[in-house]
Amino acid sequence: MSVQLDEYDEYKARQRDLWSAGDYALLSERIADVGELTAMRAELEPGLEVLDVACGAGNASLPAARIGARVTGVDLAPALLERGRTKAEREGVEITWVEGDAEELPFPDDSFDRVLSTFGHMFAPRHRRAADEMLRVCRPGGMIVTATWTADGTVGKTFAAGAPFLPPPPEYASPPVLWGREEYIHEMFGDAARSIEVDRHVNWIVDDSVESFADFFLSTFPPLVTAQAMLGERFGELREAIVAVWRDANVAQDGAFRLPQEYLLSVVRV
Repeated sequence: MSVQLDEYDEYKARQRDLWSAGDYALLSERIADVGELTAMRAELEPGLEVLDVACGAGNASLPAARIGARVTGVDLAPALLERGRTKAEREGVEITWVEGDAEELPFPDDSFDRVLSTFGHMFAPRHRRAADEMLRVCRPGGMIVTATWTADGTVGKTFAAGAPFLPPPPEYASPPVLWGREEYIHEMFGDAARSIEVDRHVNWIVDDSVESFADFFLSTFPPLVTAQAMLGERFGELREAIVAVWRDANVAQDGAFRLPQEYLLSVVRV
């Protein structure tokens, strides 16, 4: 579906503001293990050129840089890039941080040996554009390695529970959880890939209780921080809908909280 440039620019500006709300850099520390695994599966070596798409505060960028790769992180939200820059300086690793759009990556063709993304690219509205851009900047013989929440896992169910309370996305925007289906990975990359490997993994959220994690999550996850300001008193209904998903999925037996978050780890060789 075609979209007017000014319409998309307006949407992109809203997304930039949205992901600058809350504290996603703090929340993303709960899924840092996913970035570590993504970097490991990318078969990185010192000196390789690596791009982390929709990098946030650097969950995949940082472990890639520790290996000695030459890393660039690109994200729409300047606030997240600044948090990533602070983390990199604290660790003493060098990463180039670039403000940019996953659908219009500001790099020439064939610029990178590896292209990574841990969940961020899922939120680009036009999936075909995002996939094509990742393919465009990846050199022949390189790899695209991504982590995507599964549609039927707890994150996918959380998104579904919140959807009735939030404004509908633009008509041209595809649901992020489509990326959480193995056949969709093949649809997006298959024509250009030499091979595609997709495995299921689990990230574990551990907290004192469902309610304590809900307090943390709802005060840090940018879309829900924005929703709270928009919904007012109805935000309590949204909170309960999300907490109900988590209560059902909680595997802890002692009143604590232990939540499995399933995701796909995809290795695309181009």
